[in-house]
Amino acid sequence: MIRLNKSYQITLNSIKVLGWIAVLVIFSACNSRGPGKNSIKTVFSGGVKKTEEFNASCMDDGLWSGSVVLAGTPDKIVFRQAWGYTSEEKTNEMHEDAIFDLASVTKPITATAMAICIDQGLVDPSCLFTRYLPEYQGTLQGIITVSDLARHVSGFGNDKPYLKGSQMIGDFMGFSPVRPSGQKYEYSCYNYILLGLIVEKVSGVTLSAFCQSNIFVPLGMKDTHWTPLINPDVKRVVKPNLTTVPGVVNDSQARAIGRPVGNAGLFSTADDLARYCQMILNNGSFDGKRVLSEKVIQLLSHKPDTSSPVAFGWRVSAGENPPSLSDLTMSHTGWTGNSIWIDPGQQCFVIVLTNRTGDHTRASRARTELAECLLREMKKNPGLQYNMKPT
Repeated sequence: MIRLNKSYQITLNSIKVLGWIAVLVIFSACNSRGPGKNSIKTVFSGGVKKTEEFNASCMDDGLWSGSVVLAGTPDKIVFRQAWGYTSEEKTNEMHEDAIFDLASVTKPITATAMAICIDQGLVDPSCLFTRYLPEYQGTLQGIITVSDLARHVSGFGNDKPYLKGSQMIGDFMGFSPVRPSGQKYEYSCYNYILLGLIVEKVSGVTLSAFCQSNIFVPLGMKDTHWTPLINPDVKRVVKPNLTTVPGVVNDSQARAIGRPVGNAGLFSTADDLARYCQMILNNGSFDGKRVLSEKVIQLLSHKPDTSSPVAFGWRVSAGENPPSLSDLTMSHTGWTGNSIWIDPGQQCFVIVLTNRTGDHTRASRARTELAECLLREMKKNPGLQYNMKPT
């Protein structure tokens, strides 16, 4: 039986006749996107049959042991559901408030911190990154701007050093690019470690403290924290498949450094991430508070050229999206099993957080298919649509 929220604690048998009629009435609210206070309010939190069946098949195939799926609009959560377990051991059931290791979904949050620094006049994205990190000692092959780092066209490779602790940061300052900037897109964690260090340098506080005061507190993201988590609730914290301790980051570099860095290390919930997505869809505002200017929203969401699929932290590439979403969709994935899509064109977002246990590529594709399955099931019914493009 599909598990419903407390406000919907009735058996499925009792809604066989009127179930879809009620759903259509409730979901009709999704068509309204007028002004008003944003809130994490679930308009519909029941199961969607094919989405649930597809998720079950992914768990049966060993791609993940549990998941939380959430979809929403600028002012409403229209779907929220948890399935499975928080670990392969199946000790604790997955719940909607589960806390996940976001892995590389940390990167667009770091990019957001950098966008705030740009808003505050602390950073010019077109300037050389060494202007803000004069201690850098590597050999450059031409100009590398802050924007080049954020778009993964800096020329830095994605090698992983094996030094540990604070010594790694000093060693990073001697890394050299493998090619001139702008020649080739290469996804590199090093770019975002540098961006995080720049945020710290220009703000005078740690990356964690900066994000807490400028992003998490204004958005009410109360369960979003950098690794290692203090006294983690083992019933809520999802254990990634490559670590043995809940609340410790899966990423080897972030774990070895032992303090917040820009490439990985954030833990969060679907609801917290929904607040961030709603802020983006509301052009930088949430609950009457402006977090980002519309100017930097454009920076995060629009590519200035075709040299990279990344705008500024967020990928804007149709090939990575569920087909039901528009070409304006911003997306990012995480190694531990996470995907987020924010579609400004259709004013909606989908979050799929899983405890990945299977092949990375297959699991990533399956998360996209899962999101598409949900979107298509919504689209079947006129009351479920919210400005979604036709099939």
